[in-house]
Amino acid sequence: MTRSFLFTIAFSLTLVASASAQVTAVDQAVTYQINPTHTGAHNTPGLHPPLSLLWSVDLGGMVSYPLIAGGKVFVIAGDSSIGNDSLYALDAKTGATLWGPIIIPNGAYWWAAAAYDNGRVFVVPDATSGFSSGAMYAYDAATGSLLWTATLPSQYLYNSPPTALNGIAYTAGAGGGGTVYAVSETNGTVLWTAGVANGNNSSPVVTNTGVYVSYVCPNVYDFSPKTGASIWTYSPACDGGGGNTPVLFGGKLYVRDAIVFNGYNGGVFNAATGALLSNFNSNFAPAFANGTGLYTETNLITAFNVTSGATTWTAAPATGDSYSSAPIIVNGTVYIGTNLGNLVGYTLSTGKKILSMAMGASIQAGDGDTYASPQSGLAAAQGVLLVPASTKLVALGFK
Repeated sequence: MTRSFLFTIAFSLTLVASASAQVTAVDQAVTYQINPTHTGAHNTPGLHPPLSLLWSVDLGGMVSYPLIAGGKVFVIAGDSSIGNDSLYALDAKTGATLWGPIIIPNGAYWWAAAAYDNGRVFVVPDATSGFSSGAMYAYDAATGSLLWTATLPSQYLYNSPPTALNGIAYTAGAGGGGTVYAVSETNGTVLWTAGVANGNNSSPVVTNTGVYVSYVCPNVYDFSPKTGASIWTYSPACDGGGGNTPVLFGGKLYVRDAIVFNGYNGGVFNAATGALLSNFNSNFAPAFANGTGLYTETNLITAFNVTSGATTWTAAPATGDSYSSAPIIVNGTVYIGTNLGNLVGYTLSTGKKILSMAMGASIQAGDGDTYASPQSGLAAAQGVLLVPASTKLVALGFK
């Protein structure tokens, strides 16, 4: 066997290992609606209906959207009934507790949310004691050890789920106006801040070139990820409390608002320029995959072609029930939770209903302006679909 032949084999094996590592690295759910652009879409091997119950755990408080990485599930649970929020790491295959509960320092309320990146879990609670500032906490994903605490200055109310990418974790706070924060994942240094109106309830969309947030009216912003310099702003000369997480797909930013504008509660913006292109209605964060978008209200899912805007199918919940979560799209199947505690699945291409499973408790996973419990939502990665149902986290997949 020649040296060149051996080198070729070694090089080929290196490429295969590298490709495998890359596949593993991207098979994660790292923030609200799975990814930093909040599209709610993910492909993960082997996760197709019919699904079976893998495990279920009751964490004693209302359950957040889960993060999935490195074979672990990171989840926050808490509400007024237990008086605090706690962070857990669970085994993705069995639901066994790997570390935690770690009590998260909260202010007067029980909202909290998290993001994952580079082996760390970043947690933002509603406020810090005394309401003089906010905080972000970084925990080692392997051990749960607290790595650093960052002070988020100038505001006193926080309910914007963090998003972490390229070594920086982003969030926002409200109180006196609003502030967007960029925090170093390495040591918790606040790298930059930017003023906004008004900093509530908008998990930043983050890409290599932009940080997008949106607040009531709507006030919509795009900042440089590294410097915080303003790229564009859409401001209709009004402001107020509240906001909603935007979604970025196909060069367009989908923004929802608590105030109806142009007869709708949502607007589609050119992500490069900030120009308002069109309007839509959706109570929950839109989801996108394979050229199809989903707008969801409590009584209706509308699937549409993202190029033409034409409706491709619609679906409604069972009589007496209502949709109560943003949808996610996994391997070509749409999953959504209902108020009566059912997980419903539809084929993305046709809208055919192919799944309905009772989770045993109501699925309350909207992203409205609330401080009563951790931010909730569905998630999927690494072959498991996770559903927060009241105080339970339910895992579905193949046995």
